[in-house]
Amino acid sequence: MTGMARILLLHSALGLRPAVLDFATRLVDLGHEVDAPDYYEGHVFDDEALGIAHRDAHPEYFEHVRGLADDLPPDTVLAGFSLGAWFAQRLAAKRPRARAVILLHSAAPARGAWPGVPVQVHRHAVDPWIAPSDVIALGSAVTASGAPFEDHVTPGSGHLFTDLDGPDADQAATSAALDRIDDFLTAATGLRALAVRPGH
Repeated sequence: MTGMARILLLHSALGLRPAVLDFATRLVDLGHEVDAPDYYEGHVFDDEALGIAHRDAHPEYFEHVRGLADDLPPDTVLAGFSLGAWFAQRLAAKRPRARAVILLHSAAPARGAWPGVPVQVHRHAVDPWIAPSDVIALGSAVTASGAPFEDHVTPGSGHLFTDLDGPDADQAATSAALDRIDDFLTAATGLRALAVRPGH
């Protein structure tokens, strides 16, 4: 790893499960600095329906996450799992200096013009929470802004393959995602460095 990044890693609607902390640790082992806040305030779920119901009962969570992001450097990488990825994408749309946004198990069309932030998506080929047309729309907006866009598709169907304690767990796909994230952030670091060179 040649380009350490500061990463805000946001958990899914299931809460700060052990798999999220394990993923954060593996990013740290690659040389990155990771903040993985518990914006669910200790609530953790095994059942998807219960996690979504908890999310719906607390619309203030996004503003809490926004406040956490505001306390971090402007070039912080915004990353998340499912709901956390949706939050990360919303944050990135208003943070043009973000080094990159990493969307695990979520992708939505951009709301308005994309601000030039590199985007990397990780998803199953068939995911009940992701419409392929939404990924295409997001990719078009990102590339139109001049930023790189990567869409990494794991064969098969399911959702949270990075949750290694969950029903869709896939260790190989999770390891591949970590390698791709590391490569993407190294490349994004180089692009940002070129963008701010004196005289350019």
